[in-house]
Amino acid sequence: MPPSPLERIMQSERLPTIPAVAVRVIELVQRPDVSLDELGAMIERDPALAARVLRMANSGFYGRPRSISRVRDAVLILGLRTVKTLALGFTLVTDLRARQGAGFDHTWLWQRSLYAGVVARGVAVRAGLRTADEAFLGGLFHLLGVIALESALGDDYRALAGEAGRDVDLLRAREFERFGVDHSRVGASLAERWNLPAALVDAIRHAADPDAAPLETAQLVMCVHAGCAAADVILGEHPGERLGQLRTACQRLGLPPEAAEELVADGLASGAALGATLDIPASCLEPEEVLARANEALLRLTIESERENAALQAEREQLIQQASTDVLTGVANRRHFHEFLEEHFRLAARYGTPLSLFLVDLDHFKQLNDTYGHLVGDDVLRGVAQRMRAHLRDADLLARFGGEEFVVVLPSTPLEGAVQSAERVRAALAARPIEAAGQEIPVTASFGVSAYRADALMTPEWLIKEADLALYEAKRAGRNCVRAAGDEVSSRF
Repeated sequence: MPPSPLERIMQSERLPTIPAVAVRVIELVQRPDVSLDELGAMIERDPALAARVLRMANSGFYGRPRSISRVRDAVLILGLRTVKTLALGFTLVTDLRARQGAGFDHTWLWQRSLYAGVVARGVAVRAGLRTADEAFLGGLFHLLGVIALESALGDDYRALAGEAGRDVDLLRAREFERFGVDHSRVGASLAERWNLPAALVDAIRHAADPDAAPLETAQLVMCVHAGCAAADVILGEHPGERLGQLRTACQRLGLPPEAAEELVADGLASGAALGATLDIPASCLEPEEVLARANEALLRLTIESERENAALQAEREQLIQQASTDVLTGVANRRHFHEFLEEHFRLAARYGTPLSLFLVDLDHFKQLNDTYGHLVGDDVLRGVAQRMRAHLRDADLLARFGGEEFVVVLPSTPLEGAVQSAERVRAALAARPIEAAGQEIPVTASFGVSAYRADALMTPEWLIKEADLALYEAKRAGRNCVRAAGDEVSSRF
């Protein structure tokens, strides 16, 4: 079996390798019983790492600036958990930044990673989670797969990344389309190879899709997802959309949505402090400028979404109307008639409310078509439908039953009332000709009326059948009249 796209990428000899000092850091990170002295001694063996830890301990990122000159004191003040996280982050970032080549926007990549990390940590702290430092690392290395893909694929990948610009979702889609795998999976696989903590692997793999994260790391991944959204508010091309995502992530972690703006502002400030330590240039944008741009874009998106929803609703209503309307006459079609009748038949059977209907058949319509032509016949049908509708209640349903036949359903109407309604419609049709194609054409119709009865054999189909039998009697009686099923009530002119 040939290797999968991910396996082919991971077999590349050009993938970044983990530095020796990072291996020692990971070994200590994985040990819950590591001591302050042991961790301090390991850090002191790497002067560059020791200098960064001391610089961080003396910065305002993890508290008020202090005057600390010994690594052991830094470990004591910052805390064992935090120093383990910082040591791993500093080591990997330093090594990866030293390996970066030309032809790729590494400044944006590391800025996005920086802001994702600091905001992810801020979200975790505000949510009261014990995974704040892991969230920082998850944000800091969520684009590890981008670095790996650039190293393994070179110019092919740089060209693809250049087309995607700063749109990470588009970049991920283009990666999968071109290479069969995206940077989230590649980064997670590389993190597993390096023996990074499992929670960090999950954060890298699922940062873009937190709902897919395992239950045990779901909150951590959501923090990293929020950090990535905040990074795009600051640096990305869709700040409004990302601000909305950040607000949603806050709500899912139990924070008020308005915390999103505060997290972005805090992230800008913290990013400046931490960026200096990691040699990552922070954005020179002011929080007010960033948030004003994002809120304006979000408002525009909201307005566009409301317009789109209104248009979709109108389109949906139009489709429903088209699906239930007879194309020629504009009244209900036969399918909608059956649905309407069945619904009101159930109500009549359950609550004993009256229900009636009548069938209408235009007299001698075949002769009319033969005399004037089918186009004129169509105009007559439209005119008949319009006149009939004008003499019915809003609650009544007028439908074309087929050909020159119409049917009217009258909810909450007994047989006598339906006969009276049918007679009004009959008289209105016979009173004056229908104008069609510039001609005045006399039209009459025959009517058959039926009504619901509390009978075990009564069904919607039988109700129609009784009206049809009554209609047949109306035709036998000479047409242009009303006949009721099982009743002598009639009118003839």
